[in-house]
Amino acid sequence: MNIKKINRNDPCPCGSGKKYKQCCQATLDAQQSDPNARVRENVPDLFKQANKHQQSGNVEKAEEIYKLILNASPKHVSSLYNLGLLACETNRFEMAVELLRKAVRLEPSANNYCSLAIALKGTSNTEESIECLRKAVSLNPADAIVCNNLGSMLLNARHYEEGILYLQKALTLNPDEAETINNIASCLVRLGKLKEAVPYFRRVTQINPHLEVFQNLLYCLYFDGYSFPQAYLEEATQFEKFLHAHAEPYTTWHHTQHDNIITLRIGFVSGDFKNHPVGYFLESLINAIDSSKIELYAYSSQHYEDELTARIKPKFHQWTNITSLDDQLAAQKIHDDGIHILIDLAGHTANNRLSLFSWKPAPVQVSWLGYFVSTGMTFIDYFLADPISVPEQNRSHFTEEVWYLPKTRLCFTPPSPDIAQEPTLLPALNNGFVTFGCFQTISKMTDKILALWAEILHRCPNSQLLIKNHQIKDAVSKQDFIAQLKRHHISLERIVFEEGSPRQEYLAAYGRVDFILDTFPFTGGTTTCEALWMGVPTLTLTGNTLLERQGMSLLSCVGLESWIATNEEDYINKAVHYANHLDKLAQLRGQLRQKMLASPLTDAPLFAADLTHALQEIWQKHMQK
Repeated sequence: MNIKKINRNDPCPCGSGKKYKQCCQATLDAQQSDPNARVRENVPDLFKQANKHQQSGNVEKAEEIYKLILNASPKHVSSLYNLGLLACETNRFEMAVELLRKAVRLEPSANNYCSLAIALKGTSNTEESIECLRKAVSLNPADAIVCNNLGSMLLNARHYEEGILYLQKALTLNPDEAETINNIASCLVRLGKLKEAVPYFRRVTQINPHLEVFQNLLYCLYFDGYSFPQAYLEEATQFEKFLHAHAEPYTTWHHTQHDNIITLRIGFVSGDFKNHPVGYFLESLINAIDSSKIELYAYSSQHYEDELTARIKPKFHQWTNITSLDDQLAAQKIHDDGIHILIDLAGHTANNRLSLFSWKPAPVQVSWLGYFVSTGMTFIDYFLADPISVPEQNRSHFTEEVWYLPKTRLCFTPPSPDIAQEPTLLPALNNGFVTFGCFQTISKMTDKILALWAEILHRCPNSQLLIKNHQIKDAVSKQDFIAQLKRHHISLERIVFEEGSPRQEYLAAYGRVDFILDTFPFTGGTTTCEALWMGVPTLTLTGNTLLERQGMSLLSCVGLESWIATNEEDYINKAVHYANHLDKLAQLRGQLRQKMLASPLTDAPLFAADLTHALQEIWQKHMQK
């Protein structure tokens, strides 16, 4: 068969009417010199295929096709965007930022800016993430989701007052959006407006009930003197019903009442095995536990680990991260491990896994350390306390059976010498005036407290007050607090503001304080112990609940009963008294660290023995049922 050769100047056989060299020959030449030409011709179909793979979860195939498209058409915005989202979903945030930045440059839409903000958040670039969301809001101010996202990001960055403005706008645009309502409530909590947050949290429980909102509601009710304990425990009952609807509790375990158990398997569940108050009170205990009597198992509910984690991890017989396990799988793991007593260290606080306890993976379950009130859950059998923090008449505040440790419910781990220097001399001796201090959050500094501090400053005319915390960094929060101080006629010349800092710098700041003025009803715990270690006593006001009596319990441990006020007038009088007796303050400052070392508060071997004995007795009681 003869094949006719086409001359480049002949009419193109495709019927276009053009010469061959100007039509199909040009196309063939272009394809030979540009291998991506065919891909560009098929971009729409290829994009549909990639998107389909992405939706079905075939990440590798989707990514392969998106990269093929972008290799041929680097400015294909939809592929940049989808591949950026895919990178976010697989935690490759640096890659996501690069892709989404290109998408934004080519098409600066509200949607693209929102996605870039998510990627930037993943790289901890919070401020640029916020700026992206501001641009998204300016491009689409009527989008409730965008307004909510900006408000939420501002909340996470501690810009509470500005955050709540955008969240309120989002709520106006979409009045029934549970996430927005919950975010507003969370902002109010951070601002110390707990009572105002309650109706918002209650509204979310009606629209979209979930773990977090129930626990946030309980947190707020605990601080409402009119709601605790009755309203708190009633709401806890509703939460427990919600949990039971999603759980299938175990009724049998690997051990029986006939087992002769010498070593108890004790499980700790927490998201705070790190530089955190829970970690500070846990580390020395773990080092002092007798492993022939107690075998420790850790169930961590957070991926983040630090140097404290690295120190305590080898002390556990087994360490399991349950962050990615749902409650059923986590409970199955604990049940399979044959845990005798499972201890929750978080209650209703952040990163808790209290819900998995509703599966009853261990025959005995206990609340201790990280939560200062009853969980309100009947599937928690015991609450560990001491006689000062929970007197007999307050047992009714708990759904759990209160089990008393003989001396203290807490054992503080002193910071290492490279972090905590020796206590300094009393600052007032050099300054010529007394410096009071408070290193707790602004939200704990209520109007009631500020009224007392105003009177103390008035009676000690040359004194000043050092306020140090992370909220000071937020300009809006600081200005609101300044306005609050002015309402109580506290001159700003008497106040020293310091932002929060790393622990070593934070501990050194106690060298600029003569003594601490405690907050209430949320009294200090870790801050009180750290101040004592640095030679700085805390003046506390005791109350009725465990949280209100925490300062009383800690100070009693180190023999500082005279620093415990019984009422507001006593609080003021004691502050003025100590401010006018610098010789006694200076003497105490030089003795405090030794007092702590000689007290049950830092005696880890003693505390370990007391806790071990308590757990053995709890187990024996269970075996006798």
